[in-house]
Amino acid sequence: MTSPTPSLLRADALFHRGAPPEELRGVSVAIEPGRFTLLSGPPGSGAGLLLRVLGFLERPDAGEVWFEGQATGAFDDAARVDLRNHSFGFVFAEPFLLDSFTVAENVAMPLFKISGLDIEQARARTALVLDFAGLAGAADLRVSDLSLLDQYKVALARALAIAPRILVAEDAGLHLSAREFRDFAALLRAAPDILGVTVIATTGAAGVEIFCPDREVRIERGAIVADSHPIPVEEARAHD
Repeated sequence: MTSPTPSLLRADALFHRGAPPEELRGVSVAIEPGRFTLLSGPPGSGAGLLLRVLGFLERPDAGEVWFEGQATGAFDDAARVDLRNHSFGFVFAEPFLLDSFTVAENVAMPLFKISGLDIEQARARTALVLDFAGLAGAADLRVSDLSLLDQYKVALARALAIAPRILVAEDAGLHLSAREFRDFAALLRAAPDILGVTVIATTGAAGVEIFCPDREVRIERGAIVADSHPIPVEEARAHD
């Protein structure tokens, strides 16, 4: 019998109140490495709240989040920031770029501030993620000169620059047209296969079918109501 894949990230019995009506009511879920997991649900379902708790952007009111087998509930704020900075990449509903900087400067910034790479290492990593995002020829352009789709691609490249273990995509690409969003979603979907990163995303205004996820976890009223590829949390706990 094949052993289950160890979980990279696991939540046990999460309870948390966000901005009404969002809440989590006893949510437990295990996330496998190297796969694309989509958290879906209607507005206010708690899908976005769960994503933020799994990404250590919010601390749950009760329950525990485990990362690589280590309980994180006792982490202070500094330890949580350090974990986010070194193991997570984030893309959001807005690109949040520095318009006066070039594409390469936006992408490379965390490599100096967080990863401590030298110039040649940062240049190589920047080139790699820009090539993945389809922006190999745009490195020297100002962000303000780019289309909105390309700005989102820069934001994605920046999130991937530090080679995170997990990419968290919260409603990323929300303001794109349907055609543009399909292009952007295809990049998110390709990231596990090409770069080996684990992706956890919410759908935003897009349909689930656009993402073709490895796994869809549906959340309604703060609880998981369906899971296309359930991983028993008990098994994940045993293999952490």
